[in-house]
Amino acid sequence: MLLKYDGTPIATHIECVTTMFRMMRGLMFRRKVPDDYAMVFVFPKPRNGSIHTLFMRFPIDVIFLNNDKIIIDIARLNPWTGYKHVRNVSYIIEMNAGVSDRYELATGTRLIFDTVATSISDQA
Repeated sequence: MLLKYDGTPIATHIECVTTMFRMMRGLMFRRKVPDDYAMVFVFPKPRNGSIHTLFMRFPIDVIFLNNDKIIIDIARLNPWTGYKHVRNVSYIIEMNAGVSDRYELATGTRLIFDTVATSISDQA
């Protein structure tokens, strides 16, 4: 599975999570993730989405998407101090800090990925 923007792959290692437990845990306690990694939170229907960085060891970029996978907000959150809340979210993507700048991601643009075919959802 690939995460693409404007035809360019921005992540090749995708972890899709769908359960509340995995969403609450997110990237907590990990020391790092590969540069080409993304954790995609998949909600069954649009909702208000919140992300915090308690127990995080590295900064992250958080990308909030609507049901059409269009970016509605982007935030850079630092370990232990970050919090972001966005309304009407269908997907949240956590990646290493700097990804949104490197690929010039912006609100109103669409990301391409498939959350069904190769999802490794909810593996411990």
